[in-house]
Amino acid sequence: MIIKKLKVEEGFFDGLDLDFSEGLNVLVGGRGVGKTSVIELIRFGLGVGNLSSNANESSSHAVSILQSTGRVTIEAIQNGMPITVSRSAMDSEPFSTTYFERPIIFSQKEIETVSLNASGRLALIDSFDPEIAERQMELTTFNSQINSLSAQLSQNKKELSELLESTAQFQSLKNRENQLLLQQQEIQKQNVSMQNSQNALNSIQSELAAISVDLQNISGVKNSLTQRVSHLESLNTPLYLQKYNSQEAISLSEIISQSYTNDAATIQFLIRNNRDLLDKINNTINSLTNKKLSLEEQARSNRINVDNFNQGAGAILGELGRLRQTLAQLENTKRTAQDKKDKINRIYDDIQSILEKVANIRDLVQSKRSQIIRYLNNNLLPAINSTLTPQSNLNDYANALESCLRGSGLKYKEVIPTITQKVAPAWLLYYTHTLKYQDFANSIGLPLDRATRLLGYLSEINIGPILTAKIEDTADFALLDHRNYKPVEQLSIGQRCTVALSVILENTTRVLVVDQPEDHLDNEFIAQTLIKSIKQRTNHTQTILSSHNANIPVLGNANNVINLESNGQKGFIKCFGKIDSPDVKQVIESIMEGGKEAFQSRSNFYAS
Repeated sequence: MIIKKLKVEEGFFDGLDLDFSEGLNVLVGGRGVGKTSVIELIRFGLGVGNLSSNANESSSHAVSILQSTGRVTIEAIQNGMPITVSRSAMDSEPFSTTYFERPIIFSQKEIETVSLNASGRLALIDSFDPEIAERQMELTTFNSQINSLSAQLSQNKKELSELLESTAQFQSLKNRENQLLLQQQEIQKQNVSMQNSQNALNSIQSELAAISVDLQNISGVKNSLTQRVSHLESLNTPLYLQKYNSQEAISLSEIISQSYTNDAATIQFLIRNNRDLLDKINNTINSLTNKKLSLEEQARSNRINVDNFNQGAGAILGELGRLRQTLAQLENTKRTAQDKKDKINRIYDDIQSILEKVANIRDLVQSKRSQIIRYLNNNLLPAINSTLTPQSNLNDYANALESCLRGSGLKYKEVIPTITQKVAPAWLLYYTHTLKYQDFANSIGLPLDRATRLLGYLSEINIGPILTAKIEDTADFALLDHRNYKPVEQLSIGQRCTVALSVILENTTRVLVVDQPEDHLDNEFIAQTLIKSIKQRTNHTQTILSSHNANIPVLGNANNVINLESNGQKGFIKCFGKIDSPDVKQVIESIMEGGKEAFQSRSNFYAS
């Protein structure tokens, strides 16, 4: 993408119409004329975020320049096609005619601080390859899926636990049934005359058990349908549309109204359809209930006959009948529990499949970052050494693990580093699913009882935040200083800026916008390294800089020098053009070099 024009309405730069060239563009002028403001208006207009912290500072700056009613419009070219991007001071996001690749923009403060934190250094590396950002978006999508599935997994585990608890008495009841059957057989041997009544009663009891199961299952379906009808009715709410004036808004309002009418009709149809189903279910429940009542009456009649023969036999048959109904319901619950287990296994497999895709993306991103590191070292060594340690930043993983364990009552803080180092999230999911306590204990070097308590707790909660925690590569830069490499954390501000700018200027794939890159840099670096890098990258793509240093536009052979001026209330363009145009020469001589004589002296010096 090439930025062609910046237009501003209202505010300090009201009426500004600023053209940019394809190569090197340099904003010049005295202090307070708005050079930094132009940079921040470009950032605001294109919706470019900060690589370092304090991401809202730039938006606040731009909004203060535009004031409440202002607007910035940027015209650009991408792949030969024109693009217009517009954003008012009140807009949360820019509006564009099509997708556009955002440039890289750095404020003075970002140049100073971007290399100080791990995320900033990694962002510098990632800015070289747009595909990395695309892959990170894929990770965001996959993480959303994992969080959703993990919540389902946790809920289904709780439901399974409740089902298993309700079937805990199944075996003891089964044993009691066998005892009653043996007693029944003894009674039958004593009195054969009870056989017919007993056979009839047994048959009725079996049928009653089957009907009880059917009623239980149908009632569950009825509850689900009732909830669905309630939900559908909650969706069927009136739509109130405001009155619109523009034809586009009126047309949209009509489309929305028609869409709502169609949706309302569909919802009404679904409500009627589900209510019809409820009526059929209620009819079936009534029919089965009546049948059950009739069978229970027959059972009582046969039981009375049996009681006439033997009071004890009747008591046994009564208990046996009730017991069989309970066992039949528990058998049904056991089948439901097995279905729940199968569902849990399917969800687990789905999560592991997505985690495998996440791992593949991380490997791909790490490979691309390694290529960028090699590219930087080929161009910047020995002055600057860049390194990448794959998937070594485990802070998010550790924080997520600690957050999930908080409130567990377990001693966990001292084992978190060990878990994050030795157990990947996918393996942690495996251990919580299979409950292989000994394997987990061996993997983290804990006593079995302690590992069991820890894993048991994790298996009962939603560990989605742990599974989706970032596990990032670590990028580091070091500057050669007196034959020793010093990491950026130990460098002065000027040295940090030297490292950051050296890396930034190697990125020739995207438009670069930088506010006063020469700040904190010594003249030797500016003349020998910074200018050379700027000239090299402008052969590939557009560069927009603001500067107080004449070396940058002069030695950089700027395609476009823009002299900004201000009357204290409004900023405007005083002149613009190539470096060799008379007006631009005069500006550089008077504003940036202290006069013609000083400018000539420096020119002779650089030429020698």
